[in-house]
Amino acid sequence: MGKGEKGEKEMNTDFSKQNGYETLTTNIIHRSFKQGKNCKIGNFCVIEEDVIIGDNVDIQNYVLLRKGTRIGNDCYVDSYFRSSGDNEIGNGVTLRFGSTIARKVFVRDNVFIAPNVMTVYSLPDGTKSAATVIGEGAFIGTAAVLAPNIAIMSGSIIGANSFVNKPILEKGIYVGNPAKLLRRL
Repeated sequence: MGKGEKGEKEMNTDFSKQNGYETLTTNIIHRSFKQGKNCKIGNFCVIEEDVIIGDNVDIQNYVLLRKGTRIGNDCYVDSYFRSSGDNEIGNGVTLRFGSTIARKVFVRDNVFIAPNVMTVYSLPDGTKSAATVIGEGAFIGTAAVLAPNIAIMSGSIIGANSFVNKPILEKGIYVGNPAKLLRRL
Protein backbone atom coordinates (compact mmCIF):
# COMPACT_ATOMS: atom_id res chain seq x y z
CA MET A 1 0.00 0.00 0.00
CA GLY A 2 1.35 3.37 -0.98
CA LYS A 3 0.61 6.63 0.75
CA GLY A 4 -1.16 9.48 -0.99
CA GLU A 5 -0.65 13.18 -0.51
CA LYS A 6 0.40 14.10 3.05
CA GLY A 7 -0.20 10.49 4.14
CA GLU A 8 -3.96 11.12 4.36
CA LYS A 9 -5.04 8.59 1.77
CA GLU A 10 -4.08 5.03 1.11
CA MET A 11 -3.93 3.57 -2.33
CA ASN A 12 -5.04 -0.03 -2.54
CA THR A 13 -3.33 -1.73 -5.47
CA ASP A 14 -3.96 -5.43 -5.99
CA PHE A 15 -3.13 -7.66 -8.90
CA SER A 16 -5.48 -10.53 -9.64
CA LYS A 17 -5.72 -13.13 -12.38
CA GLN A 18 -9.13 -13.82 -13.84
CA ASN A 19 -9.85 -15.86 -16.97
CA GLY A 20 -6.20 -15.70 -18.02
CA TYR A 21 -5.99 -11.90 -17.70
CA GLU A 22 -3.89 -10.10 -15.14
CA THR A 23 -5.66 -7.02 -13.82
CA LEU A 24 -4.64 -4.15 -11.60
CA THR A 25 -7.27 -2.74 -9.25
CA THR A 26 -6.71 0.62 -7.62
CA ASN A 27 -8.86 2.35 -5.02
CA ILE A 28 -8.09 5.55 -3.19
CA ILE A 29 -9.56 5.30 0.29
CA HIS A 30 -9.07 7.79 3.13
CA ARG A 31 -7.78 6.32 6.39
CA SER A 32 -10.85 7.59 8.31
CA PHE A 33 -13.25 5.54 6.14
CA LYS A 34 -15.43 3.21 8.22
CA GLN A 35 -17.32 0.22 6.88
CA GLY A 36 -19.60 -2.36 8.40
CA LYS A 37 -19.44 -6.13 8.01
CA ASN A 38 -19.62 -7.99 4.72
CA CYS A 39 -19.01 -5.00 2.43
CA LYS A 40 -17.69 -5.24 -1.10
CA ILE A 41 -15.87 -2.40 -2.89
CA GLY A 42 -15.19 -2.61 -6.63
CA ASN A 43 -12.26 -1.21 -8.59
CA PHE A 44 -11.14 2.38 -9.17
CA CYS A 45 -13.24 3.88 -6.37
CA VAL A 46 -12.44 7.08 -4.49
CA ILE A 47 -13.63 7.29 -0.89
CA GLU A 48 -12.82 10.53 0.90
CA GLU A 49 -12.52 11.31 4.61
CA ASP A 50 -15.37 10.90 7.08
CA VAL A 51 -17.32 8.40 4.94
CA ILE A 52 -19.26 5.69 6.76
CA ILE A 53 -21.06 2.73 5.19
CA GLY A 54 -23.10 0.09 7.01
CA ASP A 55 -23.23 -3.69 6.80
CA ASN A 56 -23.77 -5.62 3.54
CA VAL A 57 -23.08 -2.70 1.21
CA ASP A 58 -22.09 -3.62 -2.36
CA ILE A 59 -20.14 -0.83 -4.09
CA GLN A 60 -19.34 -1.39 -7.76
CA ASN A 61 -16.56 0.17 -9.91
CA TYR A 62 -15.68 3.86 -10.42
CA VAL A 63 -17.70 5.13 -7.45
CA LEU A 64 -16.97 8.51 -5.82
CA LEU A 65 -17.98 9.01 -2.18
CA ARG A 66 -17.12 12.53 -1.04
CA LYS A 67 -16.51 13.74 2.52
CA GLY A 68 -19.40 13.17 4.93
CA THR A 69 -21.30 10.55 2.90
CA ARG A 70 -23.32 8.13 5.04
CA ILE A 71 -24.72 4.91 3.58
CA GLY A 72 -26.90 2.55 5.64
CA ASN A 73 -27.10 -1.24 5.64
CA ASP A 74 -28.00 -3.57 2.77
CA CYS A 75 -27.43 -1.04 -0.03
CA TYR A 76 -26.35 -1.52 -3.64
CA VAL A 77 -24.22 1.24 -5.20
CA ASP A 78 -23.81 0.75 -8.94
CA SER A 79 -20.84 1.80 -11.08
CA TYR A 80 -20.19 5.50 -11.71
CA PHE A 81 -22.37 6.61 -8.79
CA ARG A 82 -21.28 9.97 -7.32
CA SER A 83 -21.96 11.43 -3.90
CA SER A 84 -21.19 15.12 -3.42
CA GLY A 85 -20.79 14.46 0.31
CA ASP A 86 -22.59 15.62 3.44
CA ASN A 87 -25.61 13.45 2.66
CA GLU A 88 -27.35 10.42 4.14
CA ILE A 89 -28.55 7.32 2.37
CA GLY A 90 -30.79 4.96 4.34
CA ASN A 91 -31.01 1.17 4.58
CA GLY A 92 -31.98 -1.05 1.66
CA VAL A 93 -31.37 1.67 -0.94
CA THR A 94 -30.43 0.95 -4.56
CA LEU A 95 -28.38 3.61 -6.35
CA ARG A 96 -28.07 2.73 -10.02
CA PHE A 97 -25.48 3.48 -12.68
CA GLY A 98 -24.36 7.09 -13.09
CA SER A 99 -26.68 8.67 -10.54
CA THR A 100 -25.59 11.63 -8.39
CA ILE A 101 -26.69 12.46 -4.86
CA ALA A 102 -25.83 16.06 -3.99
CA ARG A 103 -25.02 17.64 -0.63
CA LYS A 104 -27.83 17.92 1.94
CA VAL A 105 -29.88 15.16 0.29
CA PHE A 106 -31.44 12.62 2.64
CA VAL A 107 -32.53 9.37 1.02
CA ARG A 108 -34.77 7.37 3.36
CA ASP A 109 -34.96 3.56 3.58
CA ASN A 110 -35.86 1.25 0.66
CA VAL A 111 -35.61 3.91 -2.06
CA PHE A 112 -34.76 2.96 -5.64
CA ILE A 113 -32.76 5.54 -7.61
CA ALA A 114 -32.66 4.55 -11.30
CA PRO A 115 -29.69 5.21 -13.63
CA ASN A 116 -28.52 8.77 -14.31
CA VAL A 117 -30.72 10.47 -11.70
CA MET A 118 -29.40 13.89 -10.67
CA THR A 119 -30.10 15.74 -7.44
CA VAL A 120 -29.13 19.42 -7.25
CA TYR A 121 -27.74 21.34 -4.28
CA SER A 122 -27.43 24.96 -5.40
CA LEU A 123 -30.19 27.31 -6.49
CA PRO A 124 -29.88 29.02 -9.91
CA ASP A 125 -28.37 32.14 -8.31
CA GLY A 126 -25.66 29.98 -6.68
CA THR A 127 -27.01 30.14 -3.14
CA LYS A 128 -26.91 26.93 -1.14
CA SER A 129 -30.22 25.20 -0.62
CA ALA A 130 -31.88 23.63 2.37
CA ALA A 131 -32.18 19.86 2.55
CA THR A 132 -33.86 17.64 -0.01
CA VAL A 133 -35.61 14.54 1.36
CA ILE A 134 -36.59 11.47 -0.65
CA GLY A 135 -39.19 9.58 1.40
CA GLU A 136 -39.14 5.91 2.30
CA GLY A 137 -39.93 3.47 -0.50
CA ALA A 138 -39.90 6.12 -3.25
CA PHE A 139 -38.94 5.19 -6.81
CA ILE A 140 -37.04 7.78 -8.86
CA GLY A 141 -37.05 6.96 -12.60
CA THR A 142 -34.16 7.04 -15.05
CA ALA A 143 -32.62 10.47 -15.74
CA ALA A 144 -35.01 12.32 -13.42
CA VAL A 145 -33.69 15.61 -12.01
CA LEU A 146 -34.60 16.74 -8.50
CA ALA A 147 -34.26 20.47 -7.84
CA PRO A 148 -32.88 21.60 -4.48
CA ASN A 149 -34.94 22.10 -1.34
CA ILE A 150 -37.78 19.66 -2.09
CA ALA A 151 -39.37 16.68 -0.38
CA ILE A 152 -40.75 13.59 -2.09
CA MET A 153 -43.54 11.79 -0.23
CA SER A 154 -42.85 8.21 0.88
CA GLY A 155 -43.93 5.60 -1.66
CA SER A 156 -44.15 8.07 -4.55
CA ILE A 157 -42.97 7.29 -8.08
CA ILE A 158 -41.15 9.86 -10.21
CA GLY A 159 -41.22 8.98 -13.92
CA ALA A 160 -38.21 8.77 -16.18
CA ASN A 161 -36.86 12.11 -17.47
CA SER A 162 -39.06 14.08 -15.08
CA PHE A 163 -37.99 17.36 -13.48
CA VAL A 164 -39.17 17.79 -9.88
CA ASN A 165 -39.08 21.48 -8.95
CA LYS A 166 -41.70 21.51 -6.17
CA PRO A 167 -42.30 19.34 -3.11
CA ILE A 168 -44.23 16.10 -3.75
CA LEU A 169 -46.57 16.11 -0.74
CA GLU A 170 -49.10 13.51 -1.88
CA LYS A 171 -48.28 9.85 -2.57
CA GLY A 172 -48.62 9.29 -6.30
CA ILE A 173 -47.05 8.91 -9.73
CA TYR A 174 -45.48 12.13 -11.05
CA VAL A 175 -44.20 12.67 -14.59
CA GLY A 176 -43.11 15.46 -16.91
CA ASN A 177 -41.16 18.70 -16.97
CA PRO A 178 -42.11 20.03 -14.51
CA ALA A 179 -43.37 16.87 -12.80
CA LYS A 180 -47.14 16.77 -12.31
CA LEU A 181 -49.40 14.27 -10.58
CA LEU A 182 -50.48 11.58 -13.03
CA ARG A 183 -52.25 9.33 -10.52
CA ARG A 184 -52.69 9.04 -6.75
CA LEU A 185 -51.44 5.86 -5.09
